[in-house]
Amino acid sequence: MAGLISINQVLHEKDTGKNLRILYIAPDASSLYWIDLSEKGGMPAVTDLAGVEASILSGERAVSEDIWTTPQTDSEKALARRDSLWQLLGSVLQKEPEVYDRNLRMKMLKEISERSGIAVPNLYPYMKRYWRMGKVKDALLPSDDRKGGKGKSRILTHNTGTAPSQDAEASKVLTREDFQIFEEYAKYYQGHPSLTLMDAYDKMVEARYSDITKDGNGMEQVISYGQGRTPTFRQFSYWYKKTRNRNKETVKRKGQSQLDLRERAVTGKADHGMKGPGAQFQIDATIADVYLVSRFNRASIIGRPVVYFVKDTFSRMVTGLYIGLEGPSWMGMAMALYNAFTDKVGFCHQYGIEITEDQWPCHHLPFSLIGDRGELESDAGFRVAEKLGIQIDNTPPYRGDLKPIIERHFKILNDMTVHRLPGNVRPELDHRGGHDYRLDALLDLYQFTRIIIHETLTYNKLTLKSLEPSEEMMRSGVELTPVSLWNWGISNCAGSLRVLPEEKVRLALMPEGSCEIRKEGICFHNLFFTCEEAVEGQWFEDARRGHPSRRKVSYDPRDMRAIYVWDEDGIKAVRAELLDWEQKYSGKALDECLYEQEAIEAAKIRNRKRDKDALLTAKRFADSVVEEAKAMRPDTSGVSKSERVKDIAANHEKEKEAQRQQESFVKPAEDGDARGTVPAAGEAGGQEAPEIRRKREMTPLEKLIWEMDDE
Repeated sequence: MAGLISINQVLHEKDTGKNLRILYIAPDASSLYWIDLSEKGGMPAVTDLAGVEASILSGERAVSEDIWTTPQTDSEKALARRDSLWQLLGSVLQKEPEVYDRNLRMKMLKEISERSGIAVPNLYPYMKRYWRMGKVKDALLPSDDRKGGKGKSRILTHNTGTAPSQDAEASKVLTREDFQIFEEYAKYYQGHPSLTLMDAYDKMVEARYSDITKDGNGMEQVISYGQGRTPTFRQFSYWYKKTRNRNKETVKRKGQSQLDLRERAVTGKADHGMKGPGAQFQIDATIADVYLVSRFNRASIIGRPVVYFVKDTFSRMVTGLYIGLEGPSWMGMAMALYNAFTDKVGFCHQYGIEITEDQWPCHHLPFSLIGDRGELESDAGFRVAEKLGIQIDNTPPYRGDLKPIIERHFKILNDMTVHRLPGNVRPELDHRGGHDYRLDALLDLYQFTRIIIHETLTYNKLTLKSLEPSEEMMRSGVELTPVSLWNWGISNCAGSLRVLPEEKVRLALMPEGSCEIRKEGICFHNLFFTCEEAVEGQWFEDARRGHPSRRKVSYDPRDMRAIYVWDEDGIKAVRAELLDWEQKYSGKALDECLYEQEAIEAAKIRNRKRDKDALLTAKRFADSVVEEAKAMRPDTSGVSKSERVKDIAANHEKEKEAQRQQESFVKPAEDGDARGTVPAAGEAGGQEAPEIRRKREMTPLEKLIWEMDDE
């Protein structure tokens, strides 16, 4: 029954209807702690692990879908409150299993109460929310932040939000020039550690939004432009908080040592160690020593791929991988983490490799994740850590020796596979006149990935020669292979592995942005999307009525065929597809879309002069025709206005008849020729009479006037 249940899973009791989340599994696999997810549920309770597993096998309980999701918000106030609560309770919540013991928990909470002045009963709701929402830091976000409107990114202007009162400060409509000025004084603030943000704002207003005059005594006075012409401090502060990088700000203002000392992520758990699978995953990337060809044109060499591996420190198991052309970058790392946290059977099936769950039984989140600086040190890395409840630890620069397990695996990869493949890098040939090994490339990205997947499956069942087994391993006689150690660790060691729904993992790994709801659709980077919820909720109709809004989105910059739009509470995200008329961008990367949009706009600018010249030419021609008509206008000075307009209807009919004769497809026969033709001068039939020639050369209108004169 090894691995039948995992930390963070939700079990549904068919008889009672209760949903219970597993919080902790004892190292000896004798018991577990869980909590009732109902509103009236109490504190965590202990129960027998064997009994729970037996109830799952009998069908009395079943693994249920995790419907408890944490909110999404950009509110600085909410995030600050969350961080404050985590600083207060985080150390207690991580003391497992002590925190689940009522007496020990009460003792720890009393100490917190004495330090903070918060009564012990007021601390329990935060602890219960943390446990119920899957033991992630974001669970401590204030509940009132989920009651509408929070988490929306917006530019604060005079027409944003509710109407201001008469005494409220009128805001300026911000322009691109204002944002450039904001950026200038943000750098000024970061470069002067002694200044507050208000000091930087005052300096900006004085220098860029004021006039300097002199009073009667010759003293200089600062006269600001005033309301409506000067950005408010709220606008400047909001922009700064939305665009800043907290770590970079700390380094610029206080130095790296202060970041490391007071503000870096507190990772690791001293009493946890590496006692079981999932205690720590290691991740790293390398550029593979092999050149590949394009799948679309196999004569084209596309260079060397990037290979990411994720490994479990305890068992040495490869828990995830990614091979592609991304990076090393955050998107490449995100793909590797997503692979590590999700099912491998379906992943291998995509590459034509059929496996069973026990061949690669890894689809869990670790307690902590260690990697190089860079990707994990980015804002995206910190966001993933908070949303998925993973502690992040980055090694110092040039200290690959602190994560030897993952570093060693790249050498294993080269020795087992890469150095035997066509197109592999051979430094001994890198000299003038040597054979160009790049020309030997034969494999495409799909084929290379298949090889690495098979190599990984093989590695996971090989004996680890360099592993020093523990006393417990030696006593149990477990095979020293990654897959055996993984399964043995799950059954016999402290439980650190957790599971989360794939949708939640995917959304946490995606970059975030902001979209605008317009009458034309959901606008994100000038691309328009729609979804069933928007149609049913009449989002676009509301926008047309003058109620546009903004929402947070998660997106994959490699494929813009769809985005995920979060609701106003930041609880649920829905998939929005490109509108039919935007399908030309389907499957294209965001950079490609932006490039094409810029190209279209550039073409419009290039053609602007040509179009303007064409319009001016048309107007000039019209003016010349009007002047010609003026020259033809008869003298009507002796005719009254009433006489000029009385015969409009009759004139209309005569003109219409003349127009009909002129435009007729079948012309009337000319006089002197029954067949409708008149012999030309010099032809058989004689000389053409002057009257006939004159009549033939008349226009229909002249002919009609002539006939009226004859009458």
